[in-house]
Amino acid sequence: MSGVADRQVIVLPARSNGQPYAVGQAWPRRLRFAAVPVLLFLLWQTSASFKLIPLLILPSPLQVWQAFLAAGASGTLTTALEVSLRRLALGYVFGVALGLPLGLLFAISPVIRKLIAPSFWFIVRVPLLAWIPFLMVLFGLGEALKLIIIAKAVMTPVTINTERAIHGIPAGWRELGRLYRLSPWVTLRRILFPATILPVFTGLRLGLVQAWAVLVAVELLASSNGIGFQLTMARQLFQLDTMLALMAVVGVIGFLLDRVLALAERRIGRRFGGAV
Repeated sequence: MSGVADRQVIVLPARSNGQPYAVGQAWPRRLRFAAVPVLLFLLWQTSASFKLIPLLILPSPLQVWQAFLAAGASGTLTTALEVSLRRLALGYVFGVALGLPLGLLFAISPVIRKLIAPSFWFIVRVPLLAWIPFLMVLFGLGEALKLIIIAKAVMTPVTINTERAIHGIPAGWRELGRLYRLSPWVTLRRILFPATILPVFTGLRLGLVQAWAVLVAVELLASSNGIGFQLTMARQLFQLDTMLALMAVVGVIGFLLDRVLALAERRIGRRFGGAV
């Protein structure tokens, strides 16, 4: 009885949305999130143990783990990740450098929006993979092809979210700066920046997730190095244990990239009053 009472009297600080934390809910929620992966792993292990699917087609978890260790020990995995992450960083920077000013111009200049927006939306609506054959003709299989594809994947959500963030600023907030005769710099720092940082950051987060997915895809199709190329080589050599290990690495890195930015997004939301 005392154990039940102890659980009921513990009170934790409220969340940003005003709802209190429940002590007994954290672990059950995490267990619910882990239920499907654990179930899939058990089904996979059962299939391997009873050879329901030939191991040549679906290697066992142990085989995949050993392939992962072998790829790491040989340096193949490390080298491939270095190449891919360097491409990701460069393409992401280029995409952000294009998307932020473009979204700003769309929001503050009706003339520029009328001139550029139709072409922008046409480019956006053509799937990224459909651009690869055309860009291969223009730029070959070099680094320019990968960087352009990554930058395009990043630019789209960054541009859209930046424009919407600026349009979403209440008119009264801008009038507040004029009322107090704030300088443009102070208005930007004290009013416009806090009002737009969260939706803009959401665009940055979406852009990074899309960039990683597109990077792997373009390396699968048109590359001679990187994690995507190693996936292609493993498939061609029918090294399915290595292929599954590399797929797991791609998934884990994508998850970690998103979680890091999600954590930063929550902190920004708490800092500037957003409900994240």
